[in-house]
Amino acid sequence: MVNSLDSDQLDHVLNESSYEPWLFQTMIVELAEGELGIGFIYSLLDQLANRHGLRDVVVVLSHESFGTQSFRLGGRAVPAAMAARLGDSAGVHCEPDVVPAYEADAVRTACQLALSLHLARFSAGHDPLTNVANRRNFDSALQVAAARSARYGWSFTLLLLDLNDFKSVNDRGGHAFGDYLLRQFGFALRRSVRNGDTAARLGGDEFAVILSNAEGVEAAGFVERLRLQLKSTDDLVEFTVGVASSPRDSSDPAELYRIADARLYEKKGIRH
Repeated sequence: MVNSLDSDQLDHVLNESSYEPWLFQTMIVELAEGELGIGFIYSLLDQLANRHGLRDVVVVLSHESFGTQSFRLGGRAVPAAMAARLGDSAGVHCEPDVVPAYEADAVRTACQLALSLHLARFSAGHDPLTNVANRRNFDSALQVAAARSARYGWSFTLLLLDLNDFKSVNDRGGHAFGDYLLRQFGFALRRSVRNGDTAARLGGDEFAVILSNAEGVEAAGFVERLRLQLKSTDDLVEFTVGVASSPRDSSDPAELYRIADARLYEKKGIRH
């Protein structure tokens, strides 16, 4: 996983543009406090606006994974008319247009690097098909949640979800259709979880959700939200759920997983 800016990346940025001290110092401070990411982009736009008394700033960036993306001063939305006027070319657009070209280009380069690192970190921790967390990310989140539960008594609920008869769906409709259903399920999961919850694909048609600050009764509400999300699609996806809660059932992550897994297979009528 990408956690910081390495020396080769830093050399590349410094060689590509002439950096003023304020910009270089901003990058160093951000790296000392955490990671370059989306917040760093907005921080740069704020500082650029303050330095030159700007009323508005928009940086247009491009990336192979999503095409063109615009970021505006203060996190404001970029209206369609403004986006059409700015076009798809990467750059920094200021109002009034008083920022020296070399400084604007340096800001664009730094923002592009921050966005690339943000996307690299996201890709390292997420399943590329469904865009939910991957198994490594889930394992880490479960360990953290269990440790907090054991130390502070904070409750959380683990749900393991298994799609019903997915192998038959794959056999009948082909892998392309199976992938389509998995994407639909991942989308429904993302729409159903709350801020602070974790939704993950463990592999194949197996998924998991960690509900923060939940003692078990909240699981029914989540499952209902998920079923409603799935009903809004043309292709209904049925699933089975196994649930375990901490600290009620256990505060050990391996034991919680075993309990939820056993309850899932019990519902499916399979000895496991």
